[in-house]
Amino acid sequence: MAGWAWFLEAFIGFESYRPAPPNTKCMLCDLHLHTTKSDGVWAPERLLEEVQARGLECFSITDHDCMDAYPVPADLRERCIPGLEVDSHHVGHTVHILAYGIADPGCELMCRLRTQRENRVERMHAMILRLQRLRIEITMADVQAQVTGASSLGRPHLARALVAKGLVQTVQEAFDRYIADEGDGFVALERLTSGEIIAMIHRCGGVAVIAHPLRLRDPAHVHELYELGADGVEATHPTADFAAQAMLRKFALSRGLLLTGGTDFHYPVAERGLGVELERADIEALRCAIERRARVGS
Repeated sequence: MAGWAWFLEAFIGFESYRPAPPNTKCMLCDLHLHTTKSDGVWAPERLLEEVQARGLECFSITDHDCMDAYPVPADLRERCIPGLEVDSHHVGHTVHILAYGIADPGCELMCRLRTQRENRVERMHAMILRLQRLRIEITMADVQAQVTGASSLGRPHLARALVAKGLVQTVQEAFDRYIADEGDGFVALERLTSGEIIAMIHRCGGVAVIAHPLRLRDPAHVHELYELGADGVEATHPTADFAAQAMLRKFALSRGLLLTGGTDFHYPVAERGLGVELERADIEALRCAIERRARVGS
């Protein structure tokens, strides 16, 4: 949070550092979930079992660059907001945008993302080559062994392959040592700009939400993405403590932005199950925004 101090002063005010009192008008939701269709470890069926078991009132499966986990069973559709997480770049840095309400699998966005998924395969080959040049014995077959029906190949698959071969102890270590954005094994994914993605989401009848804002390389990017047309921010996320959530909430509300949240589930974590507490009014605002966007398509 220390690096965000100037952001607080410039765009919000330091008083927002104090978390707001707990709001009792909440519901258990999770609007950021991944399956084996991208880089999660649970198949859609297993994830939906957990959604039922946890009693989530609202959820969204947001696989990277695809919606192959849809449609969900009829008995869950009222609780489900269709979604996906789109990789983009902004001034050379990775930005993830959550797209909610996309209904047409043949729309412009989904067609462009098919090309982006093909780029992911080429990029994986390039990253493996870089690691091999570092004398790290890893192959595409090792990575494919970590893929179960995935439509979108990502760095977590490579990280899990490194763990499986005993080359690192954890997925996080794989990122920290080799494949994070500044790592020696990193290769940037060829992708659209954040502005292009946001505009495309709007043209396809969806709403665009900035995913895990605290992971952005520069805090100023939050405001810049807002100016590019982002509809909301993911204020509730494992990377955001209560103070950060309060900061992001105030930023959003002062600009009429939507507020979302989720666990960013990829694999089970012992101390954290599916679901976060979100205000009912925020979920209703998201649903209304999706309905409006679907009517006008822009």
